[in-house]
Parts: sequence; structure tokens; C-alpha cells
Amino acid sequence: MDSSLSRLPIGGLKLSSELVQIRLLPNSGFFVHEMLRRLADHRINMTMVSLDATDGELTGIGCIFAEDRRLAEAALQPIGCAIDMISPVGAMTIFPHQARMLLIGKILSALGRDGLPVYGMASSHSALTLTTDYRRLDDAVSAVCRIVSLPENHAPFRPEFRVKQL
Repeated sequence: MDSSLSRLPIGGLKLSSELVQIRLLPNSGFFVHEMLRRLADHRINMTMVSLDATDGELTGIGCIFAEDRRLAEAALQPIGCAIDMISPVGAMTIFPHQARMLLIGKILSALGRDGLPVYGMASSHSALTLTTDYRRLDDAVSAVCRIVSLPENHAPFRPEFRVKQL
């Protein structure tokens, strides 16, 4: 039996450059809008944001480019006790997932079987983005590609250029 027949079709898979994941800790006494405002005031772009309501309090995670870490640490210093940073992190975006819970479950299982950490997850109607150890992004792609099928003409996984707001 052809193993590609049991794979779930997707339209593409993209990998980020090296990132730092910032998490506002739940029950910290600080608000997510404070974290976002401080980053915006210092013109630090967020490549991904995922918000969560914990005990009626809005918290969340976001990713910034690795080269912005020192600037972010300075910007967030007043609320530093409420922040957790993980690096190096990489984001893997799978699209379109078409709200297929089966696909999401299989992806998480494949990453878990290979001992790959999942630091965060965000979803839209069309894309699923997971953050993991940047040094193991190629391993994450291998794990996911065992369960999905990509179109023959899919775009490169890694970014070929990056636009940064000034």
C-alpha cells in the first residue's frame, strides 16, 4: 500500500526565522495590553500572537525576531517578573488545515512521538502555527511530513526574504 494514500493533504508548510517567544504569565497582576503596548512603543514587531483567558484574565504568548530580544528585554523590564522568554524558538505554519481536528491531533502526536516540544499553538480558519525549538525545526518538518502530503509545486519551507516595519 502506498503510504502517501494515508497522508492528509495540505497546501503548504512554512518555517520562520529564529524567534523569541514571550509569555505573559497568568495571575501576574499585569495585563496583556501592557506587554503589547511596551513592545509597540519600541517598534518591536510580533510575528505571532495567541491570547488566552485564564481565570477571567487575558494572558498570552507572542513571538519576536531573535535580534530584537535585547530591545524587548529593556522595553519589558518594568513588567519583567510577569514575563517568561523562551529562545531559540521557531514557528511552523501548516496551511490550510480547514478546521480539521484530525490533522491537528495527528500533527501533535507526530511531534510528541519524536520528542519535539510544542511551546505554543495558534490557529486561524486556514492556518495552524506551532512553536518549537528552533534548532529542531527540520526534525519537526520530518515528523509532520510523515503524516501529510504536500502539493508537488509547494513553496520553499524557509523564508526567502523578510519585510520589517520601520
